[in-house]
Amino acid sequence: MRVFYDRLIDDKDRTWLVDAVKACVKDIFKESFDAVFEHLANNGRGGAKVSEEDLRSLLFGDFLRPDLEVEERFYEEVKVIDTMYSIVEKAVEEYNSTHKTKMNLVVFRYVLEHLSRICRILRLPGGNALLVGVGGSGRQSLTRLAAAMANYDVHQPEITKNYGVYEFREDCKKVMKMSGAQNKPTVFLLTDSQIKDERFLEDIDSLLNTGEVPNLFPADERGEIMEAVAGQAAASQTDGDKNADFGPLALFQFFVNRVRDNLHIVLAFSPIGDAFRSRLRQFPSLINCCTLDWFQAWPEDALERVAKKFLEQVDIKDSEKDACVDIVKHFHTTTQRLSEKFYSKLQRYNYVTPTSYLQAISGFKMLITQKQNEIMAAKRRYVKGLDQLAFAEQQVGKMRTELEALQPQLQESAKQTAAMLVDIEIQSRQAGQTREVVVAEEAVVNAKAIDANKLKEECEHDLSAAMPALEAAINALDTLKPADITEIRTMQQPPSTVRKVLASVCVLTNRQPDRKHDPNNPGKKIIDYWAPAKKALGEMDFINQLKTFDKDHIAPEVMKKLREEYLTDADLEPKRVMQASVAAHGLILFVRAMDVYDRIAKEVAPKKAKLEEVDKEVRELEATLTEKRSQLAQVESRLKRLQNDLDSAQKRKAQLEFEVDLCAKKLVRAQKLIGGLGGEKSRWTLAAENLQKIYDNLLGDVLVSSGVIGYLGAFTSAFRDEAT
Repeated sequence: MRVFYDRLIDDKDRTWLVDAVKACVKDIFKESFDAVFEHLANNGRGGAKVSEEDLRSLLFGDFLRPDLEVEERFYEEVKVIDTMYSIVEKAVEEYNSTHKTKMNLVVFRYVLEHLSRICRILRLPGGNALLVGVGGSGRQSLTRLAAAMANYDVHQPEITKNYGVYEFREDCKKVMKMSGAQNKPTVFLLTDSQIKDERFLEDIDSLLNTGEVPNLFPADERGEIMEAVAGQAAASQTDGDKNADFGPLALFQFFVNRVRDNLHIVLAFSPIGDAFRSRLRQFPSLINCCTLDWFQAWPEDALERVAKKFLEQVDIKDSEKDACVDIVKHFHTTTQRLSEKFYSKLQRYNYVTPTSYLQAISGFKMLITQKQNEIMAAKRRYVKGLDQLAFAEQQVGKMRTELEALQPQLQESAKQTAAMLVDIEIQSRQAGQTREVVVAEEAVVNAKAIDANKLKEECEHDLSAAMPALEAAINALDTLKPADITEIRTMQQPPSTVRKVLASVCVLTNRQPDRKHDPNNPGKKIIDYWAPAKKALGEMDFINQLKTFDKDHIAPEVMKKLREEYLTDADLEPKRVMQASVAAHGLILFVRAMDVYDRIAKEVAPKKAKLEEVDKEVRELEATLTEKRSQLAQVESRLKRLQNDLDSAQKRKAQLEFEVDLCAKKLVRAQKLIGGLGGEKSRWTLAAENLQKIYDNLLGDVLVSSGVIGYLGAFTSAFRDEAT
């Protein structure tokens, strides 16, 4: 069947061959053909008679165990066709995941038949194939898939504008080196559209016959090839073969043999036209050295499976998809019959190819989606317009009600705003009056404060005259040491000058003297300050007491006694006291400083009294001013709140005015729209209904359009009318 049946192109010849095989089985093997192939009858369900159609299920291959290495697989019959379906579909998925160029291959029995034949050819050493069929029949895709399933490399020339004999021979070198030097099984795929020069076929003819192209490799490349295969040639010899020839000719022949075994040339030619016949006559190796696989027209099951696969993504019902599949199949088969009639009447060829079928289905997919979107978009525009009209009619009543409700609100808002304006005017006047009072009282307080500051400055200026003497006395006190104080306190017979100084200190600090008998006149008592003075000197904080002495409240009688009895005494002059005692000198300076300070303080006292009076008046005025300011702040705060309320009311009023105006404008526009488009409503309704009818009939219209575009382009108008 593979040797003879695949080469036949006439159905009568194929039927004759099947009958002849049946006769041979009966005459020579003494077996019934129907009994031997009973498992194929009735599409694998068994039966008494095996038809030629049933023999399509007789498939063999080494691809049923894809998990094994290629060398470990064995050639066996495909018992369950569904198993092969799953294996091939998985192989297609794996191919698409490992190659940039994806393969959109629909798997059906026609594909399985030719795939098993190509796989059988490629597994044979030196197996080459001539795949004859029209474009779109799957020759190249099946070759690539078969090579991928066998883990073979595929090389196909990339034809460019400047592609010529030189480039083709470079491709030949490449595949020969891959298959011969690298020992890689390689598929060299070439289509008739890639034969830009007939000299390409001369080289292919030579490769098919001898495994090489004469004079293809220059001397240097031949040397590289022989060097590459030398080790492999030696390894391929048996251990006992000691006389093996490893000369240049033998090594190159080893390379050529490798090429013949590993290089599989697959030619995908179309039978249409005279070029195919001419090439077969001119290059007989295309027939003699190739296994022929004739890709016939797709059978019914192929047409159905392809159509179902392509229509999977179309957004129509399943029942409609099934109907579309039947109709597209009908287009294809009836066009084939119409083409025969076209040729018989006009002697003009029209080839109905799988490409035509695929174009018709693809055109249907594209057009149905495009037209569905266009028609529904047009219908939506009309429906949207009708919805807008209905919405406008509905809104007119709502807007009238809304406008009637807004008018009273606007009037009430205007009244509230006017009342607020009156209230704000009254509050503003009150705030202005209060502000004038506060400003006047602030002026009075500021004037009084200025007077008080002047008095204070005068008092401080007058008192500053006593400060140098006071500071000198304090400094003198700071110079006193505990030893100086102790020296005075321990004197048994102190000088009169020292006694007088200490007496003046006691008088100043209001320490009471002792009364004792006068030694010169026992019947008379005298005043003695020495004992109180010694007691004071013995106090730890005596000096600090003097420094912190309350100089502002010295009694007048104390100062009078000091001035009359001590400060006028010549013995208490600082210089004379200095001669008597250093400590006494510091103390007398302090006493005299208190005298100076007291004199000045007495002069400043009236001014201080006046200052206190003015300060009291300023404090009273400031308290009154603070109260007025508080009242002003309250009035202004109330005024601010009223102003904020007024702003809110004015905004509310403006918003209501805007809403009333907008509502009125909308009402006018809606009434104009309804009045202007009232006549369009019926027309739009009718247009939307017509578009829906077109949409409902769209499936059939697009199917017919796709069929006409895909199949009837080559026919005359008379034949087109007959077909439609």
